Amino acid sequence: MLTENEIERLRQSIIATIASPIIGSIEDYTWEAIFHYVKHIPLSDPALGRSKLLYDAVNTKTATGWSLKSLQLNSLTIVNTFLFVIQRADVIKKATQLGFPGLTEQSSPTELGTAIVSHWNNKIISSQAAQSVINSYEGILLKTIKGYEYIYCEFPLDPFDPNAFSWAWTVDKITGRSGAGLQGSVAGIPELVWYKNQKQLFRARTIPLEAVHIKVERNRLTLARYVQTVLLALQDQISTQSLDSELEE
Repeated sequence: MLTENEIERLRQSIIATIASPIIGSIEDYTWEAIFHYVKHIPLSDPALGRSKLLYDAVNTKTATGWSLKSLQLNSLTIVNTFLFVIQRADVIKKATQLGFPGLTEQSSPTELGTAIVSHWNNKIISSQAAQSVINSYEGILLKTIKGYEYIYCEFPLDPFDPNAFSWAWTVDKITGRSGAGLQGSVAGIPELVWYKNQKQLFRARTIPLEAVHIKVERNRLTLARYVQTVLLALQDQISTQSLDSELEE
């Protein structure tokens, strides 16, 4: 979880981000950039290309990696458990590769579920090896549409034990028929849901007691002031870098 210093850096960076009149909400790369600032990790330019590996931020000194998500919820005061996409898992297409030849949507829920877990575990294991990650985490920023309330949650991110799950198709409350979602539960608590149509795998998480709650005032710069401020700061940075380069020669 975050240190007190990191919590303050998170609060400050949220304020600075939502002050920008060209950013509507903290999501995707914006959240990744904020997290790199919070953790003092060098941030690469997205124009140089982005990896499809699992970890969006890696501290090479501590071999720690974080898979980062930002999610908008209707309310942060009444929500304890939330679902979010963790992977596109086309286990039918990759059945043979996963070691499940002949797997179809009509296969047993247990066989499908085992293939789904294998697909996700392969992602974790291969990314850990490729990104030299030993300490694996998930860093999630929850937010509301109004943009003044945030919760940061952090969870260990390790491969699943496929034998811990029980699998069953969800039931449509209206028709009573088996739904499109295959639900994996551990000790009776839903942990994963896989939708056969979109081939998307969702994970359920519960907000922990130690989650970091942050409330800020939402103040926005005018477009003119924002552009002027950034251009001045950019020019100052370029001049400083040029001077430092000359002194090193």
